[in-house]
Amino acid sequence: MDRDFALGGFGMNLNMNQPAAQPAPAPQPHHPSRGSNTHNVQNLLAQAEKNSGFLTLQGLRRKAEIKELEFVEDIGHGSCGTVSKCSYQSVTMAVKTMPRTSNSYEMSRILMDLDVICLSFDCPYIVRCFGYFITAYDVRVCMECMATCLDRLLIRIQKPIPENIIGKLSISIIKALHYLKTKHQIMHRDVKPSNILLDWSGVIKLCDFGIAGRLIESRAHSKQAGCPLYMGPERLDPNNMNSYDIRSDVWSLGLTLVELATGHYPYAGTEFDMMSKILNDEPPRLSPDHFSPDFCDLVENCLQRDPTMRPNYDQLLAHPFITHHEQLDTDVEEWFADVMGDSA
Repeated sequence: MDRDFALGGFGMNLNMNQPAAQPAPAPQPHHPSRGSNTHNVQNLLAQAEKNSGFLTLQGLRRKAEIKELEFVEDIGHGSCGTVSKCSYQSVTMAVKTMPRTSNSYEMSRILMDLDVICLSFDCPYIVRCFGYFITAYDVRVCMECMATCLDRLLIRIQKPIPENIIGKLSISIIKALHYLKTKHQIMHRDVKPSNILLDWSGVIKLCDFGIAGRLIESRAHSKQAGCPLYMGPERLDPNNMNSYDIRSDVWSLGLTLVELATGHYPYAGTEFDMMSKILNDEPPRLSPDHFSPDFCDLVENCLQRDPTMRPNYDQLLAHPFITHHEQLDTDVEEWFADVMGDSA
């Protein structure tokens, strides 16, 4: 099946002789089709290349060239590439650059990340993509520029995040995961603090979809995808050959909430030690002496060893901790400005 990699289906029947800027047509519904074999990856790459070199800004889709991106500063780097702050016609954006490779698995990750971020143009809880460039050497994805990710924030402020702020963070992340599942049958599979972003306005968004998986009958099958330290026990158990569902991401969410609330990852030791503890020890819990009963209950529900005992996203959104914080007028923007100022 052909895939359209324009933003949300923008740019169907692309005409290269169009004017430089034009209103974006209505999005076309579609679902991702992917696999890691070389033939399929090459087909997906060819589809993606058809919409390379276009940026959608303020509702207008325009042809652009890489040389028009003005480098501002480096933001960071990881296993998949680098992220830089750039400017395009006074619009500041984050540009993720990933090397183009003949390795079909690595290219499938790049295309998955690109596919999901383009599909999710209509979700306010997922980082927004303006467009992308595919060259002979790399793939560059142009996204909105956020202030920081939560793991860097914890390192900078050197203290836990307050419960009322975590309440707002939880709402955004659960809604992002719920959107991916219900609208696109996609599971993130790498929920952790480094993949949760925050901007100066206090807006929280989910990012990094390179190892997301398409659900087949609501279940995923690849056991290796994701960061092992945030995987549920069912995914780490070498004797468990079963597929898994979104409730594995619910475990990852629970560990993330504990880390944000306490200021540190809940397991200690080497990576092997920590994985062994996930498999064999009782799951971490929040102390009722320091956190509200509803927050403790939410974390306990997420961190059930048996995945069938964990809530799904609809149940999480109906949990008292979530409904309570949806009603609160918490100023995440003010809190963020204060802690960043204190740690400057």
